[in-house]
Amino acid sequence: MRAPFRLALTVAALQRRPENPVDTWSADRRYLRAFDTARGPVVWAVTEEPGGTQLRVEVFGDVDDPRMWRGLVTRLLGTDIDLAPFYARAERLPAFAALAARFRGVKPPRFASLWEAIVNSVVFQQLSLAAAMAAVRRLVLRFASPVDVAGQRLFPFPPPEVVASSTPHDLRTLGLSGAKADALRTCARMIAAGELREEELEALANGEIERRLRELPGIGPWTASVILLRGFRRLDVFPGGDVAAARGLGAIAGEHGGELVEALGPYRGMLYFHLLLSSLAAHRSGPSRLAS
Repeated sequence: MRAPFRLALTVAALQRRPENPVDTWSADRRYLRAFDTARGPVVWAVTEEPGGTQLRVEVFGDVDDPRMWRGLVTRLLGTDIDLAPFYARAERLPAFAALAARFRGVKPPRFASLWEAIVNSVVFQQLSLAAAMAAVRRLVLRFASPVDVAGQRLFPFPPPEVVASSTPHDLRTLGLSGAKADALRTCARMIAAGELREEELEALANGEIERRLRELPGIGPWTASVILLRGFRRLDVFPGGDVAAARGLGAIAGEHGGELVEALGPYRGMLYFHLLLSSLAAHRSGPSRLAS
């Protein structure tokens, strides 16, 4: 694990709201998550060792290859990302230096799959963070089977096959618009059929990934940029047109927000995560309250 790292902040950036039913931060400071596998449910509990130099990962369930699960932890939490060049840039930017210092140790999280990234981008279109997370929560509770572990109820993220077999009415009853319902069902069918493969997109440049994503229904420039950042961890992407991010950017940089984004170069996406944490801390929402 590359220091600096703070588990609470990184989970907050991944989770976004404490009512997220999939990525759970427990009262005893553990990151809990359940997965639905062919062998049955699997649950992990991730804790940070004193000093923030090592993580303890406990996996419960029928697991045949622990290395795969360690790799998935690394994917979601970005523990192997070297951010020294980012901090060097941040220290030279007066408008951003204090925010970077406040949330020092956050790593850029990544969703567990392309499917998860698509759902968490499409649903969030033109909604507040709270309203969008409420819709995602309804979707998860509708299509996922709960897993109870030591008095804690967890929910795996529903696989695309389940949503692919749903009806438009099923999704609209969750509060999704007809357009969003159609977009999710189409993407779910394509992923389930192997027509949309994360591994193929992963090897492409940002522009080509964006082009292919925008060929899908319901995915425009903003949604594609969020998927690039949160689904592929392309840190040079700052999602333009994000109202909340623009508001936060204006608060720290005024009319020079665009200059700040450009100054961060290949780490523009880290600015996005810092603005998110600042907003969450202001509302004392989720693990980020620990840094406020």
